[in-house]
Amino acid sequence: MSYILVHNNYVINGPRSWNYRSFESTLSEELEIEFKLPMTYDSTEPIIIDENTKIVTCRLEYAAHNPKIEYLHGPFWNFDEEVALGTFQVMSTPVDVIKGVLKQRVAVNRWTKEVAGTTVEIQGKFVTVDTSRDGRNIFVQKYLLMTDAETVEWKFPEGWLVLSRTELGQAVNAGVAHVQNQFSWESAKITEIDLCTDPEELDLVDLGDPVQNQPIIGA
Repeated sequence: MSYILVHNNYVINGPRSWNYRSFESTLSEELEIEFKLPMTYDSTEPIIIDENTKIVTCRLEYAAHNPKIEYLHGPFWNFDEEVALGTFQVMSTPVDVIKGVLKQRVAVNRWTKEVAGTTVEIQGKFVTVDTSRDGRNIFVQKYLLMTDAETVEWKFPEGWLVLSRTELGQAVNAGVAHVQNQFSWESAKITEIDLCTDPEELDLVDLGDPVQNQPIIGA
């Protein structure tokens, strides 16, 4: 159950679960009212502080909206019923704000793909190449230190292989190509976002991740 502290029909604390210390602190510091509240409370009955001040239970009602390009403004309170109702207005997110947030999401998705690993065929087997930044460094450092005549035992998730320098180079090159592909993808997405002129166009941009409806601005 959620409660709000209301003074002159303005909410000055909440919505929140019952927290007598928080409510008492607001009463004392903002309204200069000293009032002792119960430590626990789970009733829908309002607590009347004075003729202008009370604590009431509340309910939030969220409007349907597209969080990729819209946000909820509010809440706006209706105190006519026993339980105060907070509602929200659907607002269009400014285009520049949408672009900035979508670019951040594209960067996060690029990073996720960048470090997810890739596969390469070596000795007739498809093996997974670690493309995390530390993992890439290990491949590259070993490759640079090897001579053409050397071999190295290398553990992939699929098992052990004895690699020549050339074969280790295949793994290095696969990792490099994979990482570059992700940065090229990000660059193309940034260009696509920049070319959009309205929220509707931005809504159509495929961000390349499974959270297409992640909110841009918190409700």
